[in-house]
Amino acid sequence: MDSMMTLFMAITGGINWEECYKPLKDVSLLAMGFMNLYIVIGFFTILNVVTGVFVNTAIESANTDKDLATLKQMHKRLAQVDNLKQIFQEIDDSNANQVSIDELEEALATNKMGSFMESLGISTDDVWSLFLLLDADENGVIDLDEFVNGCMNLHGPAKSLQVAKMSYENKVTRQAIKHLTDDIQEVRNLQLLALKFRLVKEAM
Repeated sequence: MDSMMTLFMAITGGINWEECYKPLKDVSLLAMGFMNLYIVIGFFTILNVVTGVFVNTAIESANTDKDLATLKQMHKRLAQVDNLKQIFQEIDDSNANQVSIDELEEALATNKMGSFMESLGISTDDVWSLFLLLDADENGVIDLDEFVNGCMNLHGPAKSLQVAKMSYENKVTRQAIKHLTDDIQEVRNLQLLALKFRLVKEAM
């Protein structure tokens, strides 16, 4: 029993290995060799395997948490899509599968619709701007797909890609305005030149 306790303490750090070797010197070198073999197998093999099992379990648990978070996010998105479809059906009283600016404005005036849009992070202060953003094909009405996709795109804070896209579009717009201004100035210069030429010709 004492021998088993000594071996347990030797591998768990409860006793110094040197204290184990001193009695074994009086027995034989073979006993010291078996002691070395026991420490090598127990400490460097078994304990490392146990540690590896715990680490692997922790990694698998973390991956499972990520999968659960992804699944939860997917369920949340699907629930939002279903809610948006239901809201659209409530707005579309005529069952025409399209909503006008007047219908949207009337619906946003109710607490239910306005509160739901605000919960998605979509401002309802400017109904006309909201309608223009949702009307993707610019035909003056919003269909179901435009309403759902538009609200989901407007949901939450702006994404970096969306911000970059807006910045690029603003840059292109500024360049187009600059070119248009240059063209207008060039036309004016040509008009002035033509006027001067006509005046010179009349003077002659």
